[in-house]
Amino acid sequence: MNNTFLSVFISFCLMVLIPEISSAQKADLKLLLNKGARHVYTITQENQAVEDGKPVEVEHKIILKLDHQVLAQLPNGNYQVEVLFKRFSIAMKLNSKVLRYDSDTVDVSNPLYKTLNFLTDVKLKYEVTPEGVVGKLVGFEPIKKQIEKDPRLGNLLRNFGSERFILELYNYIPKRAVEAGEKWKSSIVLPDINDLKCDVQYSLKEVATKSIKINQDASFQISYDLPDMPAGKMANVTQNGTQSGTLVIDSKTNMRVSSLVTQSVNLLLVSKNDSQAEESVKKLNIVVKTAFELTGK
Repeated sequence: MNNTFLSVFISFCLMVLIPEISSAQKADLKLLLNKGARHVYTITQENQAVEDGKPVEVEHKIILKLDHQVLAQLPNGNYQVEVLFKRFSIAMKLNSKVLRYDSDTVDVSNPLYKTLNFLTDVKLKYEVTPEGVVGKLVGFEPIKKQIEKDPRLGNLLRNFGSERFILELYNYIPKRAVEAGEKWKSSIVLPDINDLKCDVQYSLKEVATKSIKINQDASFQISYDLPDMPAGKMANVTQNGTQSGTLVIDSKTNMRVSSLVTQSVNLLLVSKNDSQAEESVKKLNIVVKTAFELTGK
């Protein structure tokens, strides 16, 4: 009798506890923000390259500091958000030449000062739904005007200087509540890969009291001919690669706390002249690391 009672008791406990454990691992990742909520992020992006198996003495590092503030929660449930560019820093190194700019340091003699000092005046405003869908976005006009004056600036700001940057800021939010181990997809645009559209697969790794961890992975491939080649010459580029990383989300607000995403791209350039008997082949691997860090509230 005692054994029978104990077995029934254990079975009853399992029936009660198992659903609770399962539901505790389920997370609704919709934004939960209040008027006045503020998140200051420091974004760091670093590029490194290897050509034909040999490291190239090229370095490219950008630091962008953003001030993300909730101005209001609207009657429709959306949030009105303002994002300020508080700091922009760039360091470029090609062989022995080094070029640096930092908005925190006023140096009118720096050739990049006149080109980039306007960035800390950029003020973006938009609405975002709890599901992370951005609308009514304004504020990128000053950047677009500067790019029209100096097209080289478009290449320099290709990751942060267009609406795409904000439209994908909350891309990790799924349309439904998810359980640990569950996966979902979101579309992104890769500005470094000719604005290639691809899907990122997210998966819920861990749900804890204060934070939620999400993994992300993507793969891509594209092939195209280079335009405007001289007569009698052709060149084809094939790019393939992967993107992987981890995001940490605040379990109270579902806003990003930190993230690190690594993108590895293999580039194959095949060129040939009409007079050449053999093709010329060059291989290049580019690794881009992008980190978000919450540095203030």
